[in-house]
Amino acid sequence: MVPLYILSLGGTVIDVALMTTLYNFVLIPSSIFWGRMTDRLARRRFFFVVTCVGCTLIFVAMFLLPDLRALTVLYAALGFVISANSASTNLLVMETSEKKKWISSFSRLNLVASAGSIIGLAVGFVWTSALPLEAFLLFCAGATGVGIVLSYYRIPEPAVTLETTQLSFHPSGYLSRVYQSMTFVLGHIVLSPPSPKGILRALRATKAGAMTGRALLFLSMFLFTTSSALLNTSFTPFLSESGVVDSEIFAVSLVNIVIQTGVYRWVGDIINRFGGVRIGSYAVLVRAALYMVFAASALVFRGTPLFLVAAVFYGMIGVVYAFWNSATSVTLMSNLGQAKQGNVLGGYAALGALGTVVGSLFTGYISYYQGYSTTFTTAAAVMLVSFFVLEASLKSFGYTKRRSKDAGPAPPAS
Repeated sequence: MVPLYILSLGGTVIDVALMTTLYNFVLIPSSIFWGRMTDRLARRRFFFVVTCVGCTLIFVAMFLLPDLRALTVLYAALGFVISANSASTNLLVMETSEKKKWISSFSRLNLVASAGSIIGLAVGFVWTSALPLEAFLLFCAGATGVGIVLSYYRIPEPAVTLETTQLSFHPSGYLSRVYQSMTFVLGHIVLSPPSPKGILRALRATKAGAMTGRALLFLSMFLFTTSSALLNTSFTPFLSESGVVDSEIFAVSLVNIVIQTGVYRWVGDIINRFGGVRIGSYAVLVRAALYMVFAASALVFRGTPLFLVAAVFYGMIGVVYAFWNSATSVTLMSNLGQAKQGNVLGGYAALGALGTVVGSLFTGYISYYQGYSTTFTTAAAVMLVSFFVLEASLKSFGYTKRRSKDAGPAPPAS
């Protein structure tokens, strides 16, 4: 919605990229703030109400103030309030279900979130087929307005509460891991900066071969999210400026999330049966190839033909993302080690957030001055580098290229 709204107000792909960068950047300090507030207040309902009230007011303000400068401020504010209930949501699942049922409970939570995204995109598709784009903001405000009522009357306060540190070890606690890692970084680098001797010691260790599989995995993930942001942030302006109408753009995103949601039901079994965690690196390679399809499409197609190409191949991008995300998560969780696991997971999540910010920042300028084909080619090149780094990471961990389908992944290298 927001990229299309920016373009409808006369903005360019640079405006879309800068506002998206600001939004993603705000998510990082806001996760720190809301994580601390969640632990301090030890209440759950309050944070759901804050998110829903904040989103409702911001959506209404976006509709009433159709101006790019106002939209910049409001979009940043949305990034701040939208993460208010993230930690509470995940903690509430853990607090209201037995530990042995946490995995299934989180799976249901993710399924409901995906269903909400599908409904929103489906309504957007129908809405923009007949009604003005800007009026869709009123539907969004109405939806979160209903969320205010549901949050107040239906969200329970648990008898026993947990803290955000408990989320550092669960895959669903993304913003909490960003919170933990950023707190660690601020405390150890900004407040207590390392000595020059310590920095030199770290550099010598790297030259001596301390670039382990885990570090390579971190680097690969950073490159993956940077590449993804390079393409995704410019993707909506690319389609819009190439004659694809708003309703069709909603349809492209709808196809992507429907396919990705469906694939997640079987991706774990497929990974274990056919490829182990190495199938994640093949997914990265396929994703780079798909980016090149869009680079070629930017030079060849417009209008309806481009919509059809985008719907098919953007859906495929959702499939390979599911395989990459699942495989790399298994790899990381299997090779955490014993010390400072929370910091490791936090650093992994924070690098992902940083990669998104970096990719969003540069994509607008590349697209505006060099063209969308150059942007997508650059994204493919970065993704290809991510593939080679991930391959090196898996080799360092001890995963072999050929293993029987029942053997699973090789044990990590000592």
